[in-house]
Amino acid sequence: MEFLKKYPMPIAGLILALFALGNLLQSISPELRLACGAIGLVLYVIYLLKLAVLNVKLKEPLDNPVAASVFPTFAMATMLLAGYVKPFNAALAIYIWYAGLIAHALLIVWFSLKFLKNFNIKKVFPSWFIVYVGIAAASMSADAAGRLDVGQAAFWFAFVSYFILLIAVSYRVCIVKEIPEAAQPVNVIFAAPASLLLAGYAASFEVKDFNIMLVLLACSVLFYILGMVYCLKSCFGKFMPSFSAFTFPLVISAIAVKMSVNYFKYITWLADFCMLQTVIAAVVVLFVLIGYLKFLFSNN
Repeated sequence: MEFLKKYPMPIAGLILALFALGNLLQSISPELRLACGAIGLVLYVIYLLKLAVLNVKLKEPLDNPVAASVFPTFAMATMLLAGYVKPFNAALAIYIWYAGLIAHALLIVWFSLKFLKNFNIKKVFPSWFIVYVGIAAASMSADAAGRLDVGQAAFWFAFVSYFILLIAVSYRVCIVKEIPEAAQPVNVIFAAPASLLLAGYAASFEVKDFNIMLVLLACSVLFYILGMVYCLKSCFGKFMPSFSAFTFPLVISAIAVKMSVNYFKYITWLADFCMLQTVIAAVVVLFVLIGYLKFLFSNN
């Protein structure tokens, strides 16, 4: 019980990153993909136990706009988990995918009622992208359930949400500021939404619009570079559970660029840039995983 109490909510971001990293590394080594998936699954099951056993005690942390907006990463991880299950049980994979999709949709409704009803700009954080743009994980993983049409609908919702939120979140971070130290790692999440949209668009649409691909790729690369600068500044500090915010943005950025390489064949440096991103993503995920293990099994 004490272990479950100590098991931090933000670890859902690391679980999501592990499932995504496995997909990123699949072309390099199927064994590495399975290893990432297995580690992610263990952490996922423990997280499920925490939700089942301590669900009543989760109300207070979810009153926090950062914790509440990070929570949907678990639904996103559930959708990606379906891709791992599909080779073993296709029917079960469909149920898992729909469970993640429905959970994320309900979380969007709940979050909107809770934090948009009495809107306060100081409660807006980059992690809000997870709530409204994160459902694009359905676009990225739609093949697991054979529902590209649903994935396409999820993409358009996330696409519109992204550009609306980009204005609000940028104003909050750059003009209003006053972000607490413990929440500052979530600034790296800026690197994730454009990349997730790009990966979702590439996966769910057979015919791709050049302008959409180009805009999303440009945003992906730009915010990835900015995110890396912030990540390097923060990683030398004391480990915090919120460091899991570093993981998925770096992984999904590499996935997005990887899925764009064949489309933008004339951008010759893109493949090398993708390889660099892949190495960085793997190192950061490993760094955060080790940090979490030390945190969870430390007596302090």
